[in-house]
Amino acid sequence: MRLMKRKTIIQVLIAGALFLSACEKNTDIFVPNPGQTNGPDTTWHNTITASLPVSTLKTSLSFAPYTDSIEVNNNIATVLTPFGIQVNFPANSCVNATGQPITGRIKVEIMLLKKKGDMVRLSKPTTYNDSLLVAAGQIFISLKKDGQTVQLAPNAKINIRYTDFPTNQLMKLFAGDESNPQQFNWIPSPNSANSILNVSTQNYEIYTNHLRWTSVAYGFDLGAVAKVNVTANLAPYFTNANTVAFVVFKDLRSVAGMYGNINTRKFSSGGLPVGKAITVVVISRQANDYYLGFESTVTALPTTGTGVQTVSVTPIKRSLPDILYYLSTL
Repeated sequence: MRLMKRKTIIQVLIAGALFLSACEKNTDIFVPNPGQTNGPDTTWHNTITASLPVSTLKTSLSFAPYTDSIEVNNNIATVLTPFGIQVNFPANSCVNATGQPITGRIKVEIMLLKKKGDMVRLSKPTTYNDSLLVAAGQIFISLKKDGQTVQLAPNAKINIRYTDFPTNQLMKLFAGDESNPQQFNWIPSPNSANSILNVSTQNYEIYTNHLRWTSVAYGFDLGAVAKVNVTANLAPYFTNANTVAFVVFKDLRSVAGMYGNINTRKFSSGGLPVGKAITVVVISRQANDYYLGFESTVTALPTTGTGVQTVSVTPIKRSLPDILYYLSTL
């Protein structure tokens, strides 16, 4: 009898240890308890406001531009950044919001995005409407004086130079369309007379009157290319109020946004070329926790003929530094 009791106790202890071990392996996955009163929020929103977790998430992923200053006068001014981009400003190049000339010290903000992970962090996909772009660099330049935005004079063209190897003669200039704060888009440079791109064996050189976002890129699928929409299959508590999702291409410097559809309650991309190796990346903020999920696949048209490829992703709780490190590897 004592032997049977001892065996029973040992079996209970072993079962308990296995249960705890199983629980520890799954604690990073957000699984609500059945019937939980204060469960995760599954609400989708028509309007994304600054108070929603996804706005905090985007701020956490973002990073500040490089800052410098120039003296605007009768001389050319130059900024050379630590990451290799050089910007030359012609003499008397700046005006205020009313078009009046400005001189003196001007603050310059510059970014150059060449890593796909940085494009994810700043929500700057490489897409033009429903077409995929291959980017050689996304450039941000902003000018300020005393906290006020400064413009370039109508006839002033800044000169931008940076190295990228190998270069591609197919590259063209695109301007950032920021009219929709939730869905950034690139459009062909609206004024080719004021925007010129020169391509050498190792460098891109731009002359432009355009500030803020400029991209050096070419259209990968502007022709007759078979396309598929990629949709992320997620748990219902990953919503447009707390989650961002992207398609990252493995053999192209290309990133496509996946945007939340309030009717289908799904994150989906636009049309993407088939036969390309991709990773679907999902990042979320739930309460004070961050979640990361990623799944690799190849774009393909489904046999159902729907034109939609569904990819299941299970985001797991991760620290923000871990998420930023993962993005740096893309």
